[in-house]
Amino acid sequence: MNVINFGPGVYDLPTPDPVRLTQWLGNKIESKSIKLIDISKLDGGALHENWICRYLFEDGLFEGRQEFVLRMAPLHKLPQSLTLNQEYKLLRFLNKTDIIVPKVFFLAPQSTISDDEVLVMQALKGTSSPLELMKNAHTVENENAMTRLLGQHSARIHNIEPKADILNFLTIPKVSPVHQNLLLFEKILDSLSSPLPLLEWAVRWLNKNEPTENEIRLSHGDLRVGNIMFNNTSLTGILDWEFASWSDPLEDIGWLCARCWRYGNDNKRVGGIGELNDFISGYDEISNRTINWSNLPYWEILATVKWALIAHQQGQRNLSDRKKRLELLLTEQKADEIEHDILTQIKKFNGSAYAK
Repeated sequence: MNVINFGPGVYDLPTPDPVRLTQWLGNKIESKSIKLIDISKLDGGALHENWICRYLFEDGLFEGRQEFVLRMAPLHKLPQSLTLNQEYKLLRFLNKTDIIVPKVFFLAPQSTISDDEVLVMQALKGTSSPLELMKNAHTVENENAMTRLLGQHSARIHNIEPKADILNFLTIPKVSPVHQNLLLFEKILDSLSSPLPLLEWAVRWLNKNEPTENEIRLSHGDLRVGNIMFNNTSLTGILDWEFASWSDPLEDIGWLCARCWRYGNDNKRVGGIGELNDFISGYDEISNRTINWSNLPYWEILATVKWALIAHQQGQRNLSDRKKRLELLLTEQKADEIEHDILTQIKKFNGSAYAK
């Protein structure tokens, strides 16, 4: 590589240094001339920072104008999340399936272009903004299409079964998926600085009311509006796989349908964008087995307990971080509302898939 040029604003990236990044990337793709046009931070990402870089290449593996997303290793990894290296391996596997995820190009090791690992991957077209997706989904012509499509792609994820030769860094639980979650919840409760009696009671309730059926399939772990990208009504990507695991498919669906992820659109059960019947219709069309949908309300309660615990974790992270983050503080402030929602859901619980 002979020539490096920079456009305005590229030094806004705190780490990695844009010079090291551009030199390393130029060598990787064997380009003699490379220009970093601009770089900007993407919204979202409570754990990972994501930056979009726009480059102009004269030659090499990528010729012409290209966009990449840089996914940074988190400063403080949660115990239940994957490392960036594991997420890279998972995405490489998923790139070979019919599941729509960003294409991964490179993983820069520690101390190469930054102190920590950096994942270089494809920039997708569309939006993952919950408000924009809901606005689009609630038009008459899109009323059912987006929810049905989301059901189909969720089923594709859950069609993947654990096998010895794939994704061996994902541990197959030795107990039921519910108990795997409850063990994690208890560990989180023990790690927090203040007692949370309501959540301790909710964990006991979940233990006593566990469904008898369970399956083990690939679980995204954070399947919700905000991690799903649409371009108009076309699903263009399922993002942020750092919480992936082997679990019951209803864990993903319960998380997606939990009231806390409807962003105020409580009458649209599937992520605030659509109806459960449309999701089920799309899901059953692709799924290679039958789901017992009557267990969904239980998993919605489990999801809400999980989110309440994460909210408290994020608040504790905010106290320990050298750099205070408003997003973490605001997440902690939602904990009381989430705990109230847990009580409301348990009071209404009747085991029906159509319980509100």
